[in-house]
Amino acid sequence: MRHAAAIFCLTACFHAHANELRDGPNGHKLILINALDTQVGEKGFAKNPLRNIHLAIYWIADTETTVEQFAAFVKATNYVTDAERLKFGRVAKEGMADWAWISVEGACWRFPHGPAQPAAENNHPVTQISGADARAYAAWIGRCLPSIDEWEVAASAGSTTRYPWGDKFDAKKANIWNGESHRKNTREDGFLFTSPVRSFPPNKWGLYDVIGNVFEYCEGIPNELTIKKTTRDQVIAGRGGSWWCSSTTCSYYNLRDVGTMSVHGSIANQGFRMVFDEKAVLQKK
Repeated sequence: MRHAAAIFCLTACFHAHANELRDGPNGHKLILINALDTQVGEKGFAKNPLRNIHLAIYWIADTETTVEQFAAFVKATNYVTDAERLKFGRVAKEGMADWAWISVEGACWRFPHGPAQPAAENNHPVTQISGADARAYAAWIGRCLPSIDEWEVAASAGSTTRYPWGDKFDAKKANIWNGESHRKNTREDGFLFTSPVRSFPPNKWGLYDVIGNVFEYCEGIPNELTIKKTTRDQVIAGRGGSWWCSSTTCSYYNLRDVGTMSVHGSIANQGFRMVFDEKAVLQKK
């Protein structure tokens, strides 16, 4: 776990970010991110090194994709997720040891903790979704998952700090695991597992849950990550941390870290957020 303050640098040339909100396909609410030249990453951080980038104009969903939105995709396409095909998903429960996940038969996006547990609620982020499943949804809706750079620029909203609100974590502003270990969740943020989207304050540009709730799949794994070339197509990037992340285990609930996951793995803390180009915004489904 890294405790050093971020040395991240973000240039000021955001060219009058419009912060415009528009209705997008399948009920997504979209935030405009204007074209810009800037920097992302962190100096001296191998997983996400400081670098100059250029981004064209894009629109990004203000929340993670919800259960209701994914259900509309399944209804329209009869899509079968990896968890449903493999007949299990990975689940963590309160009382388990840190890093202890179990494979639960029947766990899928409809029942993220297994068929014996409550069904997923419509206004929660969809989970038990693999990277391949998220890409299939993106293809159906007409765009793709955000790149790691698109995600970071939108999530940071011009901030140079570790979190959208500053460099000190605030348990009231994001859904992570509260407690010294996964044996007990003190629920300082009010939730044990996922929270409904828009439960916490948005960042300065109107995006919710960029920190915590669920890891968000992104495209473009940095070359600096230590992944064998023969397996790079088997993994996908994830950003922002999740309800399961804690200060003593996975500390990726920040604006800089980039994680990786199996592209066909299905876990109860993985989800995704969508980005759109102008054409997709204008041609709503």
